[in-house]
Amino acid sequence: MGFSSRGTPFYGMGSSLMIDVGPVLFAGRSMSLDERVEVPPYSSLTFPQPAHARLDLRRVDRGLDISGTIEVIAEASCDRCLDDVRVPVTVEVEERFDPRSGTIDPFSENNVLNGTALDVGDLVRQLVASALPYTITCTENCRGLCDTCGRSENDGGGCTCPPDPSTSSG
Repeated sequence: MGFSSRGTPFYGMGSSLMIDVGPVLFAGRSMSLDERVEVPPYSSLTFPQPAHARLDLRRVDRGLDISGTIEVIAEASCDRCLDDVRVPVTVEVEERFDPRSGTIDPFSENNVLNGTALDVGDLVRQLVASALPYTITCTENCRGLCDTCGRSENDGGGCTCPPDPSTSSG
């Protein structure tokens, strides 16, 4: 029988949300998490609202299997025209962690599970960061900024310069 994270001991540290997964690891009970987790700014992206993490945790052998989804909205400037852009990010989670033994290494493959403490905040932050696109554009066909006047060449962007015959985006 599984149980929700509500009522499970946890504590927050900045963007961290620590959950005690001892009942999952030692008793084999499954756990479902439905949490809102703050995601700090990353590069030029900001996250105006917390990420929504819906995760199922279960024991597999001696390890912890985590599956589910994380949804968050990222805000940034278009890499071509600099307009504000909101990008929905959905991460399908399929992770497996083995409990650590010995010293703590912040650069190890498993730096979110320490004994029975799962750092859900750090897990969410890492998975969201790895799912972000390399470039952010307002539309697939964004024409960027005009080399002459510096205004957006998109419809309604303000550029009134005549098309440049030497470029295709003119």
